[in-house]
Amino acid sequence: MESFESKLSHFRTVINERLNEVAVNAQPASFYEPVRYVLEGDGKRIRPILLILACQSVGGDINQCLNAAVAIELLHNFTLVHDDIMDHDDLRRGRITVHKKWDQATAILAGDGLVALAYQNLLKTESDRILEISKIFTEGIIDLCEGQALDKDFESRPEIELNEYMRMIEKKTARLLMIASEIGVIIGRGSQKEQSILGQFSLELGCAFQIRDDVLDIEHSSGKSYASDIRQKKKTILFVHALNHARQNDRDRLQKIYQKPEINSNDIETIRSIFETAGSLSFTLNQVETRINNARAALNKLRLTDAQHDLHELLNLILTRKN
Repeated sequence: MESFESKLSHFRTVINERLNEVAVNAQPASFYEPVRYVLEGDGKRIRPILLILACQSVGGDINQCLNAAVAIELLHNFTLVHDDIMDHDDLRRGRITVHKKWDQATAILAGDGLVALAYQNLLKTESDRILEISKIFTEGIIDLCEGQALDKDFESRPEIELNEYMRMIEKKTARLLMIASEIGVIIGRGSQKEQSILGQFSLELGCAFQIRDDVLDIEHSSGKSYASDIRQKKKTILFVHALNHARQNDRDRLQKIYQKPEINSNDIETIRSIFETAGSLSFTLNQVETRINNARAALNKLRLTDAQHDLHELLNLILTRKN
């Protein structure tokens, strides 16, 4: 039996080969070179792999859904390019971001082009439900933009409630995973029940992914840039919990630091200490575990297949990731 790691490697190879064909030899270079640069980045391809596994879990195969899988990855890369502009990030996947390598106007154009290329590939999908697929894809993009807007709004707000944070990550992070799984089920001719189950699975998976990402931000051993969320004054789940559960003097210190023009290394260690004292770190890790357990429970409602097993393995991959 083929190992899950071998399947992942095969899927990534196939997806990367198709991504390399998207803008090959296309002109003008001023548009397509940045697009190619983005697609050459060392991405994990989790979203297109999820789409493929969702399709396989209901009896479909990779040939049916590959165009849609490529479309999902193109859409994901659009969000990364524009996020980097909005967050003023210099690096993405260990490489200079597009707006730093070229300029902001070029990056905006590349991001816009990635959305159009995503639709171009999506519409190559052979399905008698292509209109429904396109609707899910389009409504999902709107949710992604709403989630990003909420994330930016939170940066200027002094207080955020936990339910507001959860609503934001459901739109900004989990929604794209839901799009992938639901489209995969439709292409594989799965039932409405299977679409609902995998949609719920992906919602829980996406939230676990983002919450885990919040924790990785303050782990020295992770592959992420240490405390980048704190430096950008992002209101992560750690901040939201601490602001509602820390001692009053710690809450005041936290608010005061986040109001500073620039957060320094000493501030970061102070914030990390507040997170630990307030129980925010343990709360957040428990939230990851809860979401993962919810996702497992959803998967167990599907019929037992190799693809269902692979989806469980994907959960484990998310839970143990370091970057």
